[in-house]
Amino acid sequence: MPSSSSTSKTKKTSSKKDHTPSFVCEVPLRVTRRQERTLEARFEAGHQLYNALLGEARKRLSLVRQSIWYTKAKKSTDKKARQAHFAAVRQAHGFSAYALEAFADEMRRTTWLGDHLDSHVAQKLAKRAFEAVQKVAFGKAKMVRFKGKRGLHSLEGKSNAACIRWRNDRVLWNGLELPMAKGAESDPMIQHGLSSRVKYVRLVRRDVRGKTRYYAQLVCEGVPYVKVNEKGERIHPIGKETVGLDVGPSTIAMVGDTQATLTMFAEEIIRDHKKIRRLQRKQDRQRRANNPDCYDEKGRAIKGKHPTKKSRHQLETEAVLRELHRRETAHRKTLHGQLVNQVIAIGPHIKTEKLSYKAFQKMYGRSISVRAPRLFLFILTRKAESAGGSVKEFSTYHTTLSQVCICGQKHKKRLSERVHACDCGVVMQRDLFSAYLAKHVENERLQAAGAYEHWQGAEPLLRTAWQQAYNQPASGRPASSSFGTYRSQSGSSEKESLPQHEAQEVVAMVQTTVRACESAKV
Repeated sequence: MPSSSSTSKTKKTSSKKDHTPSFVCEVPLRVTRRQERTLEARFEAGHQLYNALLGEARKRLSLVRQSIWYTKAKKSTDKKARQAHFAAVRQAHGFSAYALEAFADEMRRTTWLGDHLDSHVAQKLAKRAFEAVQKVAFGKAKMVRFKGKRGLHSLEGKSNAACIRWRNDRVLWNGLELPMAKGAESDPMIQHGLSSRVKYVRLVRRDVRGKTRYYAQLVCEGVPYVKVNEKGERIHPIGKETVGLDVGPSTIAMVGDTQATLTMFAEEIIRDHKKIRRLQRKQDRQRRANNPDCYDEKGRAIKGKHPTKKSRHQLETEAVLRELHRRETAHRKTLHGQLVNQVIAIGPHIKTEKLSYKAFQKMYGRSISVRAPRLFLFILTRKAESAGGSVKEFSTYHTTLSQVCICGQKHKKRLSERVHACDCGVVMQRDLFSAYLAKHVENERLQAAGAYEHWQGAEPLLRTAWQQAYNQPASGRPASSSFGTYRSQSGSSEKESLPQHEAQEVVAMVQTTVRACESAKV
C-alpha cells in the first residue's frame, strides 16, 4: 500500500493538464432563417456582454494603478517584494481572469443575457476581455477597442462536453442543431478533422457576397492534414537547409545553401487594392453629400459633428467594400501560405532580423496594412515548428546587417541605396546580402569569418537570383526600384556594360534624327 506522500504526488501528477498539439478544421454549416435569427440574438448578447466586461476590466485596472501598493511596487527594487505587492493589489481589486469570469457569470444570471448565453461562452468572453486589458497593463497596447455595431464575429466554448459541442455531423447548442453543409464531407481536410478528437468548438459568422454565412471551427487534437500526390509524397516538401530571411516593406529575400530568391512581397494584393481605393473615394463623396452640415465651406470636418445619414447608394457601396476586403484578406492569406511553403521547401530552420513593425507602419503605413508582413511571419513560425524547425529572430542593434560587410567594414546606407558595394570588392543587392548574412548569425552576433569563408560559393547563387528578379519581375512590369540596378560581376550596371559599337550606333542614330528635324524646320 503506497504511503500518503506518494499518493499525494500521484494525484498532483494526474491532475496536471496535458498540452497536446492542436489544429483547426473549419466546417460550413447549413442554417435556416429561423435558426439564423436565434444565432443573431445570441451573437448580439455576446457583443453586449463583451463590451460590459471590457469596461469592467478597464475600471479594475484603473483602481489597481491608483492603489498605494501599486506605487510601492513600482518604486521597489526587490523583485520578490514587487511581485508580492502586485499580487496583493490585483487580488484586492479583482484584476484577474478568474475574477472577471465570476463577474460574467453573475451578469449572466441577473440579466437578460442568461436567456441567450451559457456559462462556458460567458467565461470565454471574460477571458478574451481580460487579455485585451492585460496588454494595456503590460504596455503592449495603448487602448482597448470596444466592439461596434457589427458586433462579434465568433463565439466559442471551453470543451466539447457541454454548451457548444460537435456531435456526429452537426453543432448542438442550447436547442439549436446546425448540420454540416451538403458536400462538405467529401473534403479530405474535413474528413481528417472529423476523424480526430474535438477539444472545443468555435462558431464563426462571415458576410460572404452580401449574405451571412456560419461556420464551425473544430479545434482538434493532432496535426493538420498534409496534402500528398498519387505516389504518397508531400506536395509541399520540407527542405533541410538553414535559411536566411530578409523581410522588407515591399520585398522579401531568402537565401539557403543551394537556393536563393528575391521577389516582391504580396505584389498581387497591391494591384487588387486599387479598386478598393477608388470605392473608398466614392464612399467619401457619398458621405459628404449625405451630411453637408458636418463639413465647412472648405470641405474640412467640423469637430463634434459625426456623419450619420446614409443613402441607399452609400449602403450598397459599403457592402461592395466589405466583400472586396474579405476577398483581399483571403487572397493575402493564400499568397502568404504559398510564400511560406516556398521558404519551408528550402529549409525549416530560419533566421531573420527582429523588426519593429510599428516603425514600419509609421514609415510605410499603406503598404504594411495591405501586405501584412507580421502575419506572414506568424504563419511562417507556425509552419516551421510543425515541420520540426524554428524561426529565430535576432536583434538588429547588435548585428546591423544592412551596414556591415563580410570584410568587417561598416558603412551606413540610406534607404534609397539598394546595392551593397564595399571597397573589398563585394557588390550585391542589399536585401539578398542581408539574407545571406542572416544565415551566419549565432547568439546575436554575426560570424563574419564563416560568412567570408562561404562567400565564393554563395556569390554566383545570389547574383543569379538578383539578375532573375531584375530582368523578370513577377508582375510583368519594369523591375521595382527596391531591387536596385543590376550590376555585373565587374561592378558595372547593365546599361554601362553595353558594347562600345552599340553605343556608337545609338549616338549616330540620335544625331541623324536631330539633323532631320532641323532641316524640316528650315
